Amino acid sequence: ELESWVVPLLLVGFFFAYLMSHSFLSVFEVTADATFLCFAIDMDTNDGSAEKPYFMDQELLVSLSDNSK
Repeated sequence: ELESWVVPLLLVGFFFAYLMSHSFLSVFEVTADATFLCFAIDMDTNDGSAEKPYFMDQELLVSLSDNSK
């Protein structure tokens, strides 16, 4: 049988876990959006030639090129 203090403690624990996971995922989402936005601006500004090379990671460039086909 659960004691009277266990249920509120579990509720507070679940609420705290939800807040921590929501905060982490929000930061991760903003970071991913900013990274893809920087890559999109890099592709728009530069053309990959010797004068205007891409500054993005080449593996990501290949991955994005394969997905767009």
